[in-house]
Amino acid sequence: MAKNLDVREKDCFDSCPTLSQETINGLDIFQLSEMIMSLEYAIHYTKECLFALSFVGIEETSGKIKAVMNELEHHLAFAKSTHKSKINGENRMENFMKDVNA
Repeated sequence: MAKNLDVREKDCFDSCPTLSQETINGLDIFQLSEMIMSLEYAIHYTKECLFALSFVGIEETSGKIKAVMNELEHHLAFAKSTHKSKINGENRMENFMKDVNA
C-alpha cells in the first residue's frame, strides 16, 4: 500500500498537467468558459482535500497540495484574461461592423 502511495505522490504532485499558453490562446470563447468552470471546480475540490487532510492530521502533503492549487489558480487567471480579451475583441469587431454598415 505504501509503495502505491509513493508512486501516486510522484505522479500527481511533481507536475500538474496543463495546457500551454499557445493552446489556451487558440481556444474559442465557449471552450474557455468551460475551462474556467472546470478550473474553479478543481480549485474548490483541492481546497476541500486540503481541509480534509489537515483535519485527519496529514500535514506533510499540505505544501504539495498548496503548490498544485497555486498552479491551478495561475492557469485560471490566464484563462480568465484570455477569455476577457477575446470577448473585448469580438465586441470591438461588432462595433466596427455596425459603423461600416451604417
